[in-house]
Amino acid sequence: MSKIKTLIIGCGKIAGIYENLEDKTVLSHCKALYLDPDYDLVSCCDIVQENAKKLADKYGFTEYGDDFNRQIKDNQIDVVSICTPDNTHFKVAKTVLENEYLPSVIFLEKPICANQKELYELISLSREKNVKIVVNHTRRYDNKHIQLKKLIKEGFFGKLYRADVYYYSGWEHNGVHVVDTLSFLFDEKIEISKLNRVIESPYPEDDTADFELLLKQSGAPIYLTGIDERYFQLFEFDLKFDKSRLRIEDFGNRLAYEKKYINEMHENVLKLANLNIKTGTKGPIQNAYTLIKNYIIHGENSLDGYSIEDVSNTMLLIWKGKQWIKRLI
Repeated sequence: MSKIKTLIIGCGKIAGIYENLEDKTVLSHCKALYLDPDYDLVSCCDIVQENAKKLADKYGFTEYGDDFNRQIKDNQIDVVSICTPDNTHFKVAKTVLENEYLPSVIFLEKPICANQKELYELISLSREKNVKIVVNHTRRYDNKHIQLKKLIKEGFFGKLYRADVYYYSGWEHNGVHVVDTLSFLFDEKIEISKLNRVIESPYPEDDTADFELLLKQSGAPIYLTGIDERYFQLFEFDLKFDKSRLRIEDFGNRLAYEKKYINEMHENVLKLANLNIKTGTKGPIQNAYTLIKNYIIHGENSLDGYSIEDVSNTMLLIWKGKQWIKRLI
């Protein structure tokens, strides 16, 4: 089997320029590819060629430069990973899709794009050119969240009747992780019911907002509270089901499962219980590249649930929330 040819566009932090190759943790695109023998690190591109050279030297890319269109065509690239700044994602992805030679998969960092028009344009081009666009919403590839999704679907925790969620640092910047995690875990469309409060975040024109959301199918309310990170950063999910309570804390690193039982006073109380969740040996970004590999090699439906279409509802809700915030302020 020939190796899968890869191109990295954008040679900064998420690409892997700072990651320690000796550390067991894998957080970047290049390190995940470097450790997978089925991938061939062919080329990396950046408008700052010095950054491209540094990344190429670190991971052993065959080539580097600033012209990704030429690199895609000359090397017949299979997977293009777009790791450029947020405001360039749409332009770069569109340019790749308009190239003479097309990859099989584009792995796109979030946010996908800036508005609904750009979103639908990318979806249309993706279908027309038969190029899968996969979006790197990390928790969709995380072993713990994948297992929690399965347990929720099987009714292990019971029926959700309320969720309290805490986040920080901007509705668009970090709120997108909240919305997409909820969309992934519950497979339901989410609506905005009410906007309660807005506070400033470190990101210009991206305030942190307290929203009341609603899972449309089940009717469960979600109370979203923004934390001022000058005090501390908090990213947690407190999910109340009719049979149990599940807390996803410390950015997903800690789970607390409490099961409901009836005590001697005939009261409904909660008691900590074991939750058999396996973390696995690979990180989310490694899992993502495994799914992409399976799609390319075996033609599997391994990318169902991870494509641009699958995360479009997340971005539509984020943009709708921004409209609510603008009206309030």
